[in-house]
Amino acid sequence: MKTVKILSMTLFLSVFCVSMASAQQQQQDRKTVQQKEQRVAQKKVEKGQQTKATAEERASKQVNEMKQSLNLSNDQVTKLQSVQTQYIKDQDQARASKSGNQQDWKTKKDAYDAQVKTILTPQQYQQYQAQHSNMKKGQGQGQAKGKNGNWNKDKKNQVNQNDQKK
Repeated sequence: MKTVKILSMTLFLSVFCVSMASAQQQQQDRKTVQQKEQRVAQKKVEKGQQTKATAEERASKQVNEMKQSLNLSNDQVTKLQSVQTQYIKDQDQARASKSGNQQDWKTKKDAYDAQVKTILTPQQYQQYQAQHSNMKKGQGQGQAKGKNGNWNKDKKNQVNQNDQKK
């Protein structure tokens, strides 16, 4: 009887010790998984901050490029900044909701173009349209290209021509 008690007590203690060790291992595994998830989430945040600029930042970059290529005044830059920011926000919202109906896009693009046309001079608007038609021709080839096959070269040539006119 005594040996049965000792055996049962030993069995109970060994099961208890094994279950405690298992519980500790599971807890440590959970911590490791949580830490890994936090690192992955942090990397995603860091990567997102590096690659995805805000609508205002993207609009500012685009307007600055337009300023150089179209020789815009400060007043035009201010107006275009507002219009461009709103247009980019609309694009982002449509992409996020995936409700980008082609007719809606065309309507928004036409409204945007109408606003841009009121801000730019006729000569600037003509230049703007030419640049955008050149960019569209290059789409789908991995890079927007200008009439000489390179958008950046075209912009530099245009800036140099503007500098020579002055």
